[in-house]
Amino acid sequence: MKVAYLTSQFPFGFAEAFLEAEAAVLAELCGDLLVVPARPKSRESRFPGLHARCLRLSAYAPGTMFLALREFVRSPVRALSLLIRITGARYRRSAKLKNLILFPKALAVAGVLRAQRVEHIHAHWLSTPSTIAYLAAELTGIPWSCTAHRFDIFEDNLLPEKMKSARFVRVISARSRALVVMRRDGAPSERCTVLHMGVALGAAAPQPGPGQGLRLLCAASLRPVKGHRYLVDALAHLRDRGIPVHCDLVGEGPLRTELARQIRALALPDRVCLRGSVPHDVLLAELASGAYDLAVLASTEAGTEFEGIPVALMEAMAAGVPCVATATGSIPELIAPDSGSVLVPQRDATALAAAIASFRDPAFRDLAARQARGRIASAFDVHDTAGRLYHMMAVT
Repeated sequence: MKVAYLTSQFPFGFAEAFLEAEAAVLAELCGDLLVVPARPKSRESRFPGLHARCLRLSAYAPGTMFLALREFVRSPVRALSLLIRITGARYRRSAKLKNLILFPKALAVAGVLRAQRVEHIHAHWLSTPSTIAYLAAELTGIPWSCTAHRFDIFEDNLLPEKMKSARFVRVISARSRALVVMRRDGAPSERCTVLHMGVALGAAAPQPGPGQGLRLLCAASLRPVKGHRYLVDALAHLRDRGIPVHCDLVGEGPLRTELARQIRALALPDRVCLRGSVPHDVLLAELASGAYDLAVLASTEAGTEFEGIPVALMEAMAAGVPCVATATGSIPELIAPDSGSVLVPQRDATALAAAIASFRDPAFRDLAARQARGRIASAFDVHDTAGRLYHMMAVT
C-alpha cells in the first residue's frame, strides 16, 4: 500500500527525530512510503538511513506554485470551496493565517499524491501538517488520518472539521485522547484511538561494575517546562550527601545561560555538563553502550504546558536504562508499577535527589534495567505500534 506520511519538518530537520523509528517500520510494511514535511528546514535529509522516498516542497518555490496552479485548474470549484471553508470557519487567527500560507502547498501535494496513486495519507500533528493532509484528501478522495500529540491539540486549528473528515485520529496517550474528545464539537469520538509512539528495542546496555558513581542523562530542551532547575538543585543535594553523581544535560534552549549560572553558583561544574545538541543516532549509541546508569526528567506542569510521553525516556528504557521522572503530563502512562523506573512529585528537588540515590545499588539497577526493557517490549515497541498503525490505515 502506498502511504504518504506528512510531518512538520522530518526528515529535513532534527526536531522530529522521534518519528524516525516509526517511519522506518512503516517504510518496510508499506513497501512505498512517501514522507512530505510541511516546513522543511534543510536541503538534505538529516536521516540518511531512512529507506523511504522524501518530497521536499518549499511553500512558494516556483515548482510548488506550478503544481498548485495545475491542481487548481484541474478542480477550480473544489479548490475554491475548500479555500472558503478554511477562511470562513471560526478558529484561531494565527492558525488560519498558517493554513492560508500553506494552501498552495496543499494543492501541490494533492496533485503529487494523486499522480503517484497514494492510497492513504497520514499526518503527524493536528496543526499544519494535518491541514495539508485534510485539504489534499478532500481534493483527491484519498482516505487520511492523523496523529495528535500534545500542544497541537490546543492550537485550535480546525480540529472538529479534521475529525469529521479523517478516517481516524490516533492520539499518543489517554490524556491526549480526553483533550481531543473534549474539543471535538460533535465529531464522532469513536474515531479517536490511543496508540502510543514506539521506539526500537535494541540490545541491552551493559551494566557497570560496583564502586562507580551514578552517570545521569537528562535529554530535554532547555525550557522551563522541563524543570532543569530542580534537577540541578537535586544534584547539589546529592553532592552534599556525599553521593557521587555526574549528569549530562543534552539539549539546547533559552535557559542555557541561566542554567550555566545556577551550576556555577552551586559549585557543580565538575558534576554537571551542558553538552548542547547531540545527534540522535549518537545519543542512542551512547545509551546502548552503557554510558549512562539512569535517565532523569524533572518536568513541570502548568495549564496547557505539560509532557506527553517523552520519547527520550522510552529510548532510555529500551536500552535498559531506568528512569526517574516527575508525575506530570502523560508520563505515568509510561512509568507504571514494575517498570523499573520511579515517579516523583514535580518541583521537589529533595524527592528527586532521594529517588536518584535509590539507584546506587548495582543489583537493584540490574533488576530495574530488565524491568524497564520489559515495559517497552510490552507496550512501546515500535514494531508493534507502527504495525498497528499500518493495519488501521489498511482497513479504513
